[in-house]
Amino acid sequence: MKNNPDNFFVKDPQKLKLYDMCMELNKLVYQHVKQFPWIEEKNMKIQAIKSISSIGANLCEGNGQIYPAKELTFLNNSLGSAQESRYWYDLARVNSYITEEQFKTADDLLQAVILILIKMMKNLKNQGVA
Repeated sequence: MKNNPDNFFVKDPQKLKLYDMCMELNKLVYQHVKQFPWIEEKNMKIQAIKSISSIGANLCEGNGQIYPAKELTFLNNSLGSAQESRYWYDLARVNSYITEEQFKTADDLLQAVILILIKMMKNLKNQGVA
């Protein structure tokens, strides 16, 4: 796919369904980390918040790029953050910091986000983005 300056346009990531899903994940993680014990104050709490918020931040940074290859890179970063977030949620569940229901809600949403990210990445690849 050749970059033609006449084809450049600014996208609005806030119009994506995925953006809303990321915002929902942010709300969930801030609610859930309140239940973590004090020992996790500077550990798992911060890591969970960072990885969840990184999903949406990278989505916006990538979707706001002019060059599709850069968008692909940031979507890949979002994907990695989503997978990391699943780990933190699983660890919180194993340590009984959150309920099974809270885990399932977050994990289901994370899995849906992952599927959409992969679809977006495949779409870019199908357009010839390397």
